[in-house]
Amino acid sequence: MKSNLKGRVKNVTLSKSKGLMPLLEAVVNSIEAIEDRFQSESKIRESGRIVVGIRRQGDLQRLELGSGCPPERSIISFEVTDNGIGFNECNWTSFQELDFTRKEGRGCRGVARLTWLKAFEKVRIKSWYEEEGITKARWFDFTAENEVQPTDAPKSEGEIGSSVVLDGFRTRYARSVEKTADSIALRLMEHLLWYFVRTAGVPQIEIHDEDTEDPLCLNDMFNTGLLKDWKEDSVEIKGVNFNITHVKLRRNATPKNSIAYCAARRLVKKETVEMPGLTSSISDSSGPYRYAGYVESNYIDERVNQERTDIDIDEKSTGLFADSEVSLSDLRSSFKPLIQSYLRDDLEKNVSAGRERLDTYVRVAAPQYLPIVKNLHSDDFPVDPGISDASLGRLLHEKKYEIEQGLLEKGEKLLQPDLSEDYDDYSERVGSYLAELEQVKQSDLASYVAHRRVVIDLLRKAMEIQSDGKYAREKVLHSLLMPMGHTSKDLECLRGSNLWLIDERLAFHQYYLGSDKPFSSMPATRAGSGERPDLIAINKYENPHIFSETDNGHQTAITIIEFKRPMNNRSGSGEETDPIAQAYGYLRKIRSGSVLCSTGRHVSNAENLPAHVYIVADLTPLMKERCDNVGLRMTPDGMSYFGYNASPSIRAYTEVIDFQGLLSHATERNAAFFHQLGMPTVN
Repeated sequence: MKSNLKGRVKNVTLSKSKGLMPLLEAVVNSIEAIEDRFQSESKIRESGRIVVGIRRQGDLQRLELGSGCPPERSIISFEVTDNGIGFNECNWTSFQELDFTRKEGRGCRGVARLTWLKAFEKVRIKSWYEEEGITKARWFDFTAENEVQPTDAPKSEGEIGSSVVLDGFRTRYARSVEKTADSIALRLMEHLLWYFVRTAGVPQIEIHDEDTEDPLCLNDMFNTGLLKDWKEDSVEIKGVNFNITHVKLRRNATPKNSIAYCAARRLVKKETVEMPGLTSSISDSSGPYRYAGYVESNYIDERVNQERTDIDIDEKSTGLFADSEVSLSDLRSSFKPLIQSYLRDDLEKNVSAGRERLDTYVRVAAPQYLPIVKNLHSDDFPVDPGISDASLGRLLHEKKYEIEQGLLEKGEKLLQPDLSEDYDDYSERVGSYLAELEQVKQSDLASYVAHRRVVIDLLRKAMEIQSDGKYAREKVLHSLLMPMGHTSKDLECLRGSNLWLIDERLAFHQYYLGSDKPFSSMPATRAGSGERPDLIAINKYENPHIFSETDNGHQTAITIIEFKRPMNNRSGSGEETDPIAQAYGYLRKIRSGSVLCSTGRHVSNAENLPAHVYIVADLTPLMKERCDNVGLRMTPDGMSYFGYNASPSIRAYTEVIDFQGLLSHATERNAAFFHQLGMPTVN
């Protein structure tokens, strides 16, 4: 039966993310060649040498790696040079066999050479070896089209060893793998970790990059900081032995804590490992690190695919073989206590710091989550101590949503009780459900109180003098109380408007509320008809707001709110300059029937409706004079004027509130709620 190399390469599976696998396997081959030549552990460490060369394209092919990173030239080839045993007759014969078995004891399958041709266009090999005391050379090219083609080798003797050039890095792989010499070194270190921690040690391995002045020595990286602590463990799962090497990797060798499954001493499959305290902020007395666990077993060796890029182990064991087949789920659950034991002190410290971070954030910035967080165990909601406020806020929001969804499911089950269930058990389930529901509702209420605190802080900021020496315009303050151009139909209940800043009764408005809308937009109102009256907003000078209230559908009231920007001293007696005169003017139009609804009808019973007028403006000397002119009285604190205008065309309770008074009164009314939530005192 004949073999077809080109077809064989085509059938090799190699994902883009695994594009460095050919290089990694070439280095492993070099390690084995050095072992075959020097054999003793001391000579392997002292005499063995491997150099990985990185060749790059011209300046026009530089790749942008991201903000703050200099562009890197594209990689076009790698050269792996070693002083191993070389391509002697034995190795040469094996190389020409597609699926040789000579190095089966080392887990070799002869497939690594096929990945070379999958990711690279051509492989050039030069080798000097010794036979019967004579140094010989063997040079050849290796391609999918022409297979193995010997080339002329020099007659002069060279140093024993081999050079493997992986040339013509295919674009789909070159774009998807690590680009810098440092990141490639870390990837090599991870792949070869077993060789570094074994008693025999590893040869000297260097990386030479055309774009880097000094070479990188993997041995130095290992000895001076990449790996400071490691430990071997073993566990038996369903009668199968597994070994795991726990490692603390330094220098941000990998962005995540991980567990890796290895076959034939090589890393094959890696996945993130998660448990309370094992976060990106974990550290010990030597500084921050990332955890990596390397798992080995004959069980994995037997189930690795030919390219060593995946293992054939099911996520869960089911069916007839559930008691004998080991699954990935079995592996994770068995390794978890071993990892926790290895990292115990660091995990406990990190869990404690994460809980403190969570409690501080909720207490200071997000008290709305207090009712939920107080019942959350660290195992249920582990927090990275280094997490940002924005990320922590998102996590809490997601957790609250998760709890709410769970309550919905519980509520649906409670509405369809099992009639065979014991009454006491059902009552207990109902009680538990109501307790959880109350917790969520408390969180909602706390969220609303926190919202009020933010609004008060924004109002205080808006009242401050700006950098240009001026104050915020009235439309800024207007929008803070309610967005301009909107009605109550556009707004979320309770959150859409902040009229509670003026009067708490306005926070519970249930009907139509309009902001900066014309009279013509108000629907018809029929007092006593049982229909809920709508609110009207008038699009006039200074943008007033008008809305209606009812008492069980029998009484309707009109409220008008008018703003003037802080420290406005514009003089004049007409409606264009006097906010009190403006508000009274709008009220007269409604009462006189000159205001038509969208249906073309007059506002029903407008001449008899109770009315409330609020003016929000700084009490400048001119404003105080206007209040005196209409018979309003100053409050004892001097921050507002009030009174009732009994004129038949007005008949309205009127209050003129200073901006500082608005801020102070709103703060005082809500201070008890802020204190109850543990929020910082408002200045």
